[in-house]
Amino acid sequence: MDQFSTIDPDLFGISPDMAVYDGLGARRAVLGGGAAPLLDTKAAAPGDPFLDMQAMLLEMTKELRERFQRFQSQKVLAEEDAAAAVDDAARKVAQTDAKAAIEAVSLIVRTLEKIDSLQRTLINERAEADAAGGDDENEAALIEEFERLVNVRVKERMNAAKSEWMREIRAGGDAAAGMEGGP
Repeated sequence: MDQFSTIDPDLFGISPDMAVYDGLGARRAVLGGGAAPLLDTKAAAPGDPFLDMQAMLLEMTKELRERFQRFQSQKVLAEEDAAAAVDDAARKVAQTDAKAAIEAVSLIVRTLEKIDSLQRTLINERAEADAAGGDDENEAALIEEFERLVNVRVKERMNAAKSEWMREIRAGGDAAAGMEGGP
């Protein structure tokens, strides 16, 4: 055991002291022992999920269009290679590449159609949400309009009943006297 005590651990880069992790150690020297300013990304204000989804779909569309163009050019090059192939094996490899490019293009087209469908659905749902969002204001306005229409209709019917009653009085005498006699 004595022979290992003469080994210098510094030669191997090993410190005899236990390492202590302090992630802010370098920053404390700069800040002079004060509180370290940290950006809390979780506390960021939540964005509009509709706009986030729409931005994501637009980014996907852009990327898929780039891939679509790349696969189209690969298909054209593979078809040219197949036409210029001297032996049967090279022609088959080029045809296989062209077929793979065609399948990739068709998959991209289907994906773009689904993205377009999702975008249309999002826009329709946003329009419906916006229309439903102002319901409190619209509801109060509708209640006021309904009450106004009811009052107008009640006045019309009261005036019509009054004028009918006045005609009966003029035409046949006192309607109230006729009512006293009973039916």
